[in-house]
Amino acid sequence: MNARKEIRAHLIIRRMKYWLAIAQCPLVNPRVRTWRARKNFWHLCRKYSDLAARLGLTETSVFF
Repeated sequence: MNARKEIRAHLIIRRMKYWLAIAQCPLVNPRVRTWRARKNFWHLCRKYSDLAARLGLTETSVFF
């Protein structure tokens, strides 16, 4: 990702919240499959675990 360090974290958090919203409620974007949203969210949680912990998100957050 080509962004400054100050902005990069906010962009990643925004993507996490987007995929989490689709995984929890598929009506947010009906074109994206629920399993794809979960997969993308889990990938972001694993890759950026410090940001996910700061938000209080875990890999099981998609089921709540």
